[in-house]
Amino acid sequence: MRKIFRWQDCIAFALITLLTYIVIFYTVIHWIGSSDAWFHPFTFWFISLIFAGKLLISQSRWWLLPFMAAPIPRPPSSGLRVGVATTFVAGAESIEMLEESVSAMMAMDYPHDTWVLDEEDSPEVRRLCSRLGAMHFSRKDLAHYQAESGKYQRRSKHGNYNSWLNEIGFGRYDFITTFDPDHIPKRNFLTEVLGFFDDSEIGYVQAAQAYYNQDASFIARGAAEETYSYYSSTQMFCYAAGYPVVTGCHSTHRASALKQVGGLAAHDADDLLITLLYRVSGWKGVYVPKILARGLTPVDWEGYFTQQLRWARSVLDIKFRIYPKMVSRLPLKEIAVSFLHGFYYLQGITTLFILLLLCYMLATGSASSVVNYFTSLNFVLLLAVLFVCDLYRQRFYLDRRTEAGLQWRAGVLQFAKYPYLVLAFCHVVSNRRPAYTVTNKSTASRRSIAPFVPHLAVAGLICVSWLVGLLSGRDLSPVIQTAAAIAVVGTVALAATALFRFPDPYPSRREIPRGEGGQVHFHGSS
Repeated sequence: MRKIFRWQDCIAFALITLLTYIVIFYTVIHWIGSSDAWFHPFTFWFISLIFAGKLLISQSRWWLLPFMAAPIPRPPSSGLRVGVATTFVAGAESIEMLEESVSAMMAMDYPHDTWVLDEEDSPEVRRLCSRLGAMHFSRKDLAHYQAESGKYQRRSKHGNYNSWLNEIGFGRYDFITTFDPDHIPKRNFLTEVLGFFDDSEIGYVQAAQAYYNQDASFIARGAAEETYSYYSSTQMFCYAAGYPVVTGCHSTHRASALKQVGGLAAHDADDLLITLLYRVSGWKGVYVPKILARGLTPVDWEGYFTQQLRWARSVLDIKFRIYPKMVSRLPLKEIAVSFLHGFYYLQGITTLFILLLLCYMLATGSASSVVNYFTSLNFVLLLAVLFVCDLYRQRFYLDRRTEAGLQWRAGVLQFAKYPYLVLAFCHVVSNRRPAYTVTNKSTASRRSIAPFVPHLAVAGLICVSWLVGLLSGRDLSPVIQTAAAIAVVGTVALAATALFRFPDPYPSRREIPRGEGGQVHFHGSS
């Protein structure tokens, strides 16, 4: 592997780090010494804990940067037996979308077979495969592959794949690449990833996830912005630490390694769980920091919230129920990395606590001497410095020409999804397992304000608390009243966007990037 940081990066990193810690020290000293703060210990310590948590997350991401690494490209050996597969559920996914994906899979330049794993054994999908020259598999009439749960769970992605692997994949191929049906690979996808398997210890190779419809709406763009840092600095650090994380949208596996760990993991977060299974079994992975395929992201609130709820519930389920049983078998240097992965989804609880604290301060007036203009300006200064850190991190984005910027949409989505992250946490605590749902990536959902009922309920609680404080004659801080106004107005504005008509996630004419950076190629007809 090669290190990403160069000498000029080390200098810039050191200077920004020094500035950051000077501002952190200044802010903490003045926060602790703020007037009368200790007379309101609940409010003071609650804000302090939230501040410390946010700062810890920010700095942990910052200190990943010097350790990032990328693999040195290796050409693939000839004569490898390669199978490429995608799943499809008729009625839940678009046949036009499948055609584009399968066509691109078949066009990849390394010799391979392309398979469509058709959950419903659709005649239309059979005809499509026949016309394109792809191979077709369905487990619909195979009763032994229709389990209620486990490895061959019916109507699940991992169950579909494992059925095909057991019937065909393991016996016929040395290497297997899986694609979600909305992902369009570049022609050189296989040649970019297969060479790393010359090392017999490599069990899987993962490339970056990106989207070709991210400009369809501000939700789609925000969802994409949420991924830029993860698929650049975070994954490059994980690779350097020996723990690159499998991403289910597209990944390549050594068939013998995949068979050893039992096929795709029987879990909604099968990609994260199979990463753990690979590592405890001694298999290494490679992360290729290149955009070799692009897929679809939800463009409306219903699709986005459904996806985030499923992702959060499944990842937290692994962190709290499965990871503790496996941690003792992980290599020591990977324990911390694997432990931290996924705690992003707990931020919804933090957001809810902040809003409830706001209600408490409005109703009791306890913030007048704790949160004032002076302390607020100090926090604004600190946020400005942390923003500089985020801007510098963008230097390592994979497609800086299109990805760099203020990324305000990601911030909006961070706030918008907090009730669903809280709900996911409650599902995990209560061990509730909702039925698996396929994220709608074919058509826009109906216009409805229903997804924002929890947000509006919290906004109503803020208004009631505010009114209680005013009627009780409390000394309400102007800063807190401004924050309350922003929270309420912002919530109502977000809810109003649910009544917009969003474009279809899969339009009839799409820009599908094929080259490096911002180069694009048009497919389809207008």
